[in-house]
Amino acid sequence: MGEGPAAYEVRYGWTGPAVRAALLSLFLLGLAFVPGLPVWAATALGAMAAVSFLVIAVPACSRRVALRVGPEGVTLGGTPFGDRTEHLAWSEVASVEVRTERSHRLLRTSYVGVRHRTGSAPPPPPPSDAPGLRELDAYLATQVPTEFTEAFRGTVLSTRATTLWPVDPTRLSTTVRAFAPGTRFFGPGGEAS
Repeated sequence: MGEGPAAYEVRYGWTGPAVRAALLSLFLLGLAFVPGLPVWAATALGAMAAVSFLVIAVPACSRRVALRVGPEGVTLGGTPFGDRTEHLAWSEVASVEVRTERSHRLLRTSYVGVRHRTGSAPPPPPPSDAPGLRELDAYLATQVPTEFTEAFRGTVLSTRATTLWPVDPTRLSTTVRAFAPGTRFFGPGGEAS
């Protein structure tokens, strides 16, 4: 007897960027013990290094669910430092995206985002009546299909950085299409690669 598609689940853990950041934190912690360093500098460096190591190590060792895409919807995992876990039913989800942002020449951070109706997040602020926004709306109305804009009206974007967990965009795209064929996927293997 054939079973349906498998859920896609990723847990927090030790990824390459997390290991590099943890090693850098430990190196800085070691520098705090260099003889001849002023006490105030050693204390500041040691505290900063220890806190940054804990910020990386606690979630990585927790093995908590970071992302789950299944028949019930999408779960974006929380962290001990602020992000709360969000459970979003497919009826609320408008799109799923995977994107990479370059904050520096050497640093790239990937994100998974879920655009959803305001069932579990605060509603977006009302649109402004600024003339520039009205002009932008008028221009976009000529460039973007109406059904595309309507699909995203009244939605918010919940995102999580994927520094402490690996994401496979191809498997994620396949899973989203299997459980919610009408949900848009943006990223590698999706509508806007």
